[in-house]
Amino acid sequence: MDKYTKSGVYKLTCPDCNKAYVGQIERSILARYNERKQAFRNNCHTSKFAQHLEQAHSCSTINNTMQILHYQKKSAHLNIVERCYIHAELFANNHLNDSQNIFPNPIFEAILKILQQ
Repeated sequence: MDKYTKSGVYKLTCPDCNKAYVGQIERSILARYNERKQAFRNNCHTSKFAQHLEQAHSCSTINNTMQILHYQKKSAHLNIVERCYIHAELFANNHLNDSQNIFPNPIFEAILKILQQ
């Protein structure tokens, strides 16, 4: 469980359809996961992941749902890393993040195309 006490970028994956939400947290990732799970249980509409699960999807354990993508202390670098991972999910047509906050990025697109080869 120690890996969940650090800060960084995380991905929550729906166990039913594999759609993913990418986010960042500067405090414990476990605390953020518990907030997301609580939002789901309380039928709170502020969490995109909870909104998705409300559509007859299940909420699983942290080990089955959450993946740590990158450990990083809060900084401008963390924002860039988060955006890159969100863009990767968008590129795969697999994201649950708010589409209004995702902008085309030719650098991310070029990197993802190279990685696909």
